[in-house]
Amino acid sequence: MKNARLPLIAFSLLAAILVSSPLLLAQQTQRVDEKELRTWADRGDANAQFELGLRMITGEGVKKNLEEGVKSVEKAAKQKHLRAQHIMGTLYEDGVGVKKDLTKAAEWYRISADLGFALSQHSLAALYEEGKGVKKDTAKAAEWFKKAAEQGNPPSQTAYASKLERGDGTAKSTAKAALWYLKAAQQDFVPAMTRLANLYYTGQGVPVDYRRAGAWYHRAARSEDPWASNNLAWFLATCPEDNLHNGENAVLLARRALKLVAEVVQSDEQPYEMIDTMAAALARNGEFKEAELWQKRCITMLNEDKDLPEEDRKKLQDEFSTRLNLYQKATPFAEPDPKGEDGAEPLPQDTILQDEGLPEGKPRKKTTPKSGRGTVV
Repeated sequence: MKNARLPLIAFSLLAAILVSSPLLLAQQTQRVDEKELRTWADRGDANAQFELGLRMITGEGVKKNLEEGVKSVEKAAKQKHLRAQHIMGTLYEDGVGVKKDLTKAAEWYRISADLGFALSQHSLAALYEEGKGVKKDTAKAAEWFKKAAEQGNPPSQTAYASKLERGDGTAKSTAKAALWYLKAAQQDFVPAMTRLANLYYTGQGVPVDYRRAGAWYHRAARSEDPWASNNLAWFLATCPEDNLHNGENAVLLARRALKLVAEVVQSDEQPYEMIDTMAAALARNGEFKEAELWQKRCITMLNEDKDLPEEDRKKLQDEFSTRLNLYQKATPFAEPDPKGEDGAEPLPQDTILQDEGLPEGKPRKKTTPKSGRGTVV
């Protein structure tokens, strides 16, 4: 299965602030009593110092003042306020209100992480993963991701699962990876849904199960993540199981993915992987001339990508050309059945089919590609 992107492992400052401060999030539309908040902050109340500092940093309910906001948050952090310590880490990591300093960011994250704060454990892991502010150490990254994952944090569960899947910094175990992806997916974390679906699709860590793969791809595609829509489109167009093909829906989803790239990601560039998916969807829907045009466009875009390693470029050129030849012969593309991993066991905790109201019986009957309808490229 292509296009199954690994999850991002870093939090933005805005995300850290909103997650770290439920009170601020709840009061965004409410008027704040700044005088009372300052009074409590001046008395040394750590919660008030933290809340006041965040508001001055964001300009929410009080006049924005980055310098004073940082000072107030730091006062709370020095009183062992875990969320304040974490925010100090994000401020130094992003260079907001202070000079960017990844070493100081790591120091603040470590203080909070050692005290058990999951977000700081995750952020510290991300620094170890990339070697920013600390010496790169994939084993320590895995260790910290695991600590945060064990506290139920979905991004950390997904990041740790990814490391287990690849054997990066920890012993490889696709079975354990599948379980951690499931924990995060059941909390509606879209990247985890996609990765779990991919494991079912390829039979890594779990037995090959196209119905469960499709169910997780469908659930992920309800989000605004363009790659989730793209992955479902690819699944419906190219799944080895003929009975799960749906060319019409695949075309709609492929278009949605491209639309979301423009609207959500705010990029004018259309990834050639998505163009490839559109071609496959059109071919599955019987629109072979249009599929041929999209596939040629995909190949042109691939050749224009100067940053791609030559080995990867050659592999993709072969794949794209093979599909083009099929479309020119009025034949849709389907992926071969995966070999799967020996000894893979199912996940009894996975209730996706029941949750989605899908029967355990056979999928719907095989579809036949429709005649072309002149889709405009």
